[in-house]
Amino acid sequence: MRTIAQIPHSLMRITVTSWNDKYQLRFELDRYEQVFKVDHEGWDVPKLEQLAVRISESVLHGFVAMRASFIEQSTL
Repeated sequence: MRTIAQIPHSLMRITVTSWNDKYQLRFELDRYEQVFKVDHEGWDVPKLEQLAVRISESVLHGFVAMRASFIEQSTL
């Protein structure tokens, strides 16, 4: 796996990697991670950066939901 780019964000670490003819757009916050995989064909780093910016708010909400679910289930 090769790191291609780091995309700046105030709360999350956003990384673009390349592996097995796919790009991975990886969002990390605390102990949580979301990864989106796309084929190399039709995508490049600038397009992935634009996508990351467009979906970052939705991803952040996903992290909040993941954390809430984890806390709820781990206290049962």
